[in-house]
Amino acid sequence: MEIGTSLKINIIVALFLTIVSEGIFSLIIINFLRIPVIFSMVFLLILWLVQWLISPYLVERNSVEVTRDDPSYGWVYDLVENVARRAGIKTPRVFLVDEPYPNAFAYGNYVTGKRIGITIPLLQILTTEELESVIGHEIGHIKHNDVEIGLAIGLIPSILGFISNILLTLGWATLIFAVDEFDILVGLTMLAIGGVLFVITFFLQLFVLWFNRLRESFADYFSYELFKERAWSLAKALAKIEIYMQNVRLDPFRGIIVTIPPTKVKETDPDLLIEDLLREKTSIFSDILSTHPHPAKRIKMIYKLTKPMIF
Repeated sequence: MEIGTSLKINIIVALFLTIVSEGIFSLIIINFLRIPVIFSMVFLLILWLVQWLISPYLVERNSVEVTRDDPSYGWVYDLVENVARRAGIKTPRVFLVDEPYPNAFAYGNYVTGKRIGITIPLLQILTTEELESVIGHEIGHIKHNDVEIGLAIGLIPSILGFISNILLTLGWATLIFAVDEFDILVGLTMLAIGGVLFVITFFLQLFVLWFNRLRESFADYFSYELFKERAWSLAKALAKIEIYMQNVRLDPFRGIIVTIPPTKVKETDPDLLIEDLLREKTSIFSDILSTHPHPAKRIKMIYKLTKPMIF
């Protein structure tokens, strides 16, 4: 089966299973708590809307917008504009992000405007063609409304995870400072409920992460659709980012979106790293807890797409 068709089918299946699993567990919890279904749906809709509206402002910390008139980075805007025109969408707003690692990401909404964030290190390590292929990937996210869909399917696991953490923390605190049997019973009850919600959240997150990895792969495929054999530059870009990330320490509490999850690599030459990744054997569990596919899987897919025209 053709790669693009296979990805589309898998995305539909993953999205369906994610929605069904979240719906089943939500109904069980709602019925157990005797909360009206319509109230729960309105609450979730409002929460999603608030998150959708404010998330662009949270994401773009330490950033500045770039226009075509910028004397230093106007060329970046032109590059994004050209890729957007090729993809048949309105040019997103472009922001330079002050972070110590190479990255690009799509965000924003129809109110604030669709946006692409690009860090300075990414501009420093990539060639123009490599940057173009990365932008093609991000434009794919915008064209397919991945930001909105990602927020929607991640909402319920986020809520359950938040409640679970509160209950587990309060449960342990109650046990530590318990003065009688009632306090102990309350603490154990909170731990039990928090533990159950933690297990449910973990289960639902597996589906959400699976869907996220598929949409990342489809964004890679979209870059290929835009540039055909030139999309091999995306593989070179991923290799360069991976090498650079070896010397970067990410803060796990900031919720940073990265273009490629850092893994241990020995090579410092992108071409040699690509050769290693093409030979690497990866299992289905190698990236099961990651938002992005394993670098080897991404580069192998790009290789399959461009190989007849590259080698």
